[in-house]
Amino acid sequence: MHRFNKYRSVALQEWRLLWRTRLLPVIAAILLPAAAVALYYGHAVSVKQQTAVDSLQQHYQQQLITLRHQLQADTTIPQGKAAYIAAAWPIVADHRLHAHTWYPPAPAAVLSVGMSDLAKYYYPIAVKSSYAPAEEKISNPLQLATGNFDTAFLLIYLLPLLAICMSYHLLAQEKEQGTLSLLLVQHGALTGLLLLRLLIRYLLLLTAMVLICTIGMVWASAGQGFPWLAWAAWTGVAAVWLSFWMGLIWFVIAWNQHTTTNLVSLFSLWLLLLIVLPATYRLMTHRPQIDDTATNASVQRELEWDTWDLPKRQLLDSFYQAYPQYRNAKAYDTGMTSSRHAMAYYSLVDQRMQRLTEAQETGKRTAQQQLDASLKYNPAVYTQWLLNSIARTDISDYDHFREETRRFRDEWKTFFYERHFHDQLLADNDYQSLPVYHPSYNPDSPARWRSGIGYLLLLTITLLCAGTLVLKRKLNDLHKI
Repeated sequence: MHRFNKYRSVALQEWRLLWRTRLLPVIAAILLPAAAVALYYGHAVSVKQQTAVDSLQQHYQQQLITLRHQLQADTTIPQGKAAYIAAAWPIVADHRLHAHTWYPPAPAAVLSVGMSDLAKYYYPIAVKSSYAPAEEKISNPLQLATGNFDTAFLLIYLLPLLAICMSYHLLAQEKEQGTLSLLLVQHGALTGLLLLRLLIRYLLLLTAMVLICTIGMVWASAGQGFPWLAWAAWTGVAAVWLSFWMGLIWFVIAWNQHTTTNLVSLFSLWLLLLIVLPATYRLMTHRPQIDDTATNASVQRELEWDTWDLPKRQLLDSFYQAYPQYRNAKAYDTGMTSSRHAMAYYSLVDQRMQRLTEAQETGKRTAQQQLDASLKYNPAVYTQWLLNSIARTDISDYDHFREETRRFRDEWKTFFYERHFHDQLLADNDYQSLPVYHPSYNPDSPARWRSGIGYLLLLTITLLCAGTLVLKRKLNDLHKI
C-alpha cells in the first residue's frame, strides 16, 4: 500500500509538471488539428468510393427493373417487340444489365488510405471479358512519393516524435538538476520512477491516438454496427508501435548521457527507422509496377481479330472441349437466332487471354511474397502494412477482391451459358435468380494482425530488458565512484 501511494504521488506530480511546463497544451495544439485534417482526408476518400459503389448498384437495379418491365411489352408493335427481345434474349440482357463487382471501403479505411486511392475498387461483369480501362486516373507524383496524410501517418511518424520530445530528458534531467545522487541510494526506486514517468507519457499519447481512432471509426460506421474487431486490432497495433518507441527511448536514456546527446541520438534513430531504412527498403525491393491494362487491351483486340477469322466449327469444337456439358443436338447451330458462335468466340478469346494474365499474376504473386517476407526487418514499414491490412486497403486485400471477381464472373457466365446453349429466353423468374455478388474481405487478415502485434511486442520487451540491464550497469559504476 505504501508503494502504491508513493507511485500515485509521483504520477500526480508528473501530471502537474507536464501542465506547468506547457508540454501537454503544445502537444494538443499539434496533434488535434493534424488529426482533424487526417480524418477528414481519409473520410473524403472513403465517401468518394462509397458514392461510386452506390451509383453502380443503383444503376444496376434500375436496369433490372427496366428489363423485367420490358418482358410485358406489347410485341404486336415494332417498339414493343424490340423491347421484349432486349429483355428476353440472354446475349442482349447480359450487355444491358451492366453488372459489377465492387469493393466497399471498410470503416477503418478512414484511418489508413493505403492502396485504396490507386487500386480499382469495381470491375464490370459480363460474359465477354474486357481489359479496357474503366477510368483513367491522373496521379500526383508528390503524393505518390510522400504518401497520404492520414491517421496511420500520424501514428507512424508524428507520435514517435512527440514521445521523443516528452521523454528524452528523463534520466539526464535528474543528473543535471543534482537529484540523481539522492536517488542512487535506492537502485530500484530510480528504475521504477523512470519507468513510471515513461509509462505516464506512453498512456497520454496512446489515449490520444485511441480517441482519434474511435472518432474516425464512429464517423465512418454511422448507421452501421461498430467494427469492434478492427477497432481492437488498430488499438493493439497503435499500443505496440508506441511501446516499441518507448522501449527504444528507454534504451537510449539508460546510457545516462547528456540531454543533448539523447535528443540527437533519438532523432537520428527516428530518421534511420522512418526515412532512411524505408527508402533503402524501397530501393532494394523495388519492382517496376506496370499497369498491364492498356497492354492487355491491345493484345485482346489482336486475339479477337485472329479468333474471329477461325472457322465456326473449329471455334465451337474448341468451346465444347472446355464445356462438354453444353454439346447437344443443336451444338453447331449458327443461325441468326443462335448465340452459340458468339459465346464460343468470347470463351476462346478469354482462354487465350488467361494464358497471358496467369503468367503476369504468377510473377506479381512471387514478387509480393518476397516483399511480405522482408517486412519484419523494417518495423515502420511492417506497422504500416498492419494498419493497411486492418483498414482493408492493403495490396493483399485487392488481390482477394480480384479473386472474388473472377469467381463471381464464372458464376455469371454459367448462368447465361445455361440459357444460351439450351435456347432458353429469359423470363421474370430468371431475373429473380440472377447471381448476386456479396462483397467480402480477406479472411486471412486477422491472423496477420495477431502475429504482427506479437512481433512488435517482442521487440518492445527486448528493448526494455536491454535498457534495464544497461541502466543497472551504469548505476553500479556510479556507486563505485
